[in-house]
Amino acid sequence: MWELMLATEQLDIYMDEVNLRLEIRLKSERDSTPLTIRMNHTDLTQLIYTLLEINRSFRGDIPFFHTKKLPGKA
Repeated sequence: MWELMLATEQLDIYMDEVNLRLEIRLKSERDSTPLTIRMNHTDLTQLIYTLLEINRSFRGDIPFFHTKKLPGKA
């Protein structure tokens, strides 16, 4: 069952707690039908980490540690 978690002029975010799904509806001035994106818990976690990394970059934060690339790994 979808529950509305956030509603703004640009987007609505819904959560399905039973099936562990997230739905984002992006509104457009040109189209009456919003663009809908659904993701599972894994996708949501990756999105959160990515957004946090972008936020740290915007703020100019210095990381406490740097990840070390292993030899032979891309």
